[in-house]
Amino acid sequence: MKTNANQHETCPVVYQPVLFIIGTFAVAWCCAWFMPGTDYHAHTALFIFLDFMENASPLFCALLLLRRHLTKNRFFHRFFLGTPDSKYSCIIVIMLFMAQFLNFYLFQAEDAAFSVQSFALTFIGQFLLGGGLEEAGWRGYLLPCFCRKQSYLLSSVLVSVIWVLWHLPYFFIPGSMQAGENFLFYAITGMITGFILTAIWLLTKSILLCMLFHSWQNTIVMTVQADMSDVRFMLMFLLLGVFSVLICIDRQKKRPFSSHT
Repeated sequence: MKTNANQHETCPVVYQPVLFIIGTFAVAWCCAWFMPGTDYHAHTALFIFLDFMENASPLFCALLLLRRHLTKNRFFHRFFLGTPDSKYSCIIVIMLFMAQFLNFYLFQAEDAAFSVQSFALTFIGQFLLGGGLEEAGWRGYLLPCFCRKQSYLLSSVLVSVIWVLWHLPYFFIPGSMQAGENFLFYAITGMITGFILTAIWLLTKSILLCMLFHSWQNTIVMTVQADMSDVRFMLMFLLLGVFSVLICIDRQKKRPFSSHT
């Protein structure tokens, strides 16, 4: 009986990607539909709530679909904190964080001004209410789901494509990060960012670190204001993407996918 109980607690997660995608898109796009018509100054609480629900829809859908596993075998702990691949994994992840920041900081626009206070406050907001919340769904649920049957690189591409398409309504919300941005350029940067986030997940299996990096990147984009037309900036960004792809290839060669759940 004891053996059967242990087997029951360690049973693999049965992923439902179609249900996750439908639920995430439905919640996010419904919120996005109401947001442009909501006066932020007149209905601040409602606008913040809609924005929060939009950003958190992948998180809520993932937790809802994983609800049977959250209390089993320290699943919740391992899901967010992960287990580093090696003692060097955390060092590599820190390097990715710092390289992303330095790329923006070193190639700032001429009239840009950097404020540590503004950066810190924006980062906290992004982590608690903004883009960081998405990662529990994209890299926490959908990526390991695809990785069970596909390679790491293909899985990363699939998640990134869905992730980029999920952001489409943001292009029509005044004041959002994507408003007025070129969609093709956004899609390319989204794919590269997807590889970086996949590399972080493969190195640590930590959704928390993916959430922190997503919040970190959003904060950098919002507060550092790099000159993205600078060839050196784009070259550095591409190099980060290539480095992340190499990490994915290396992990693929070392062993087949082993679910962290």
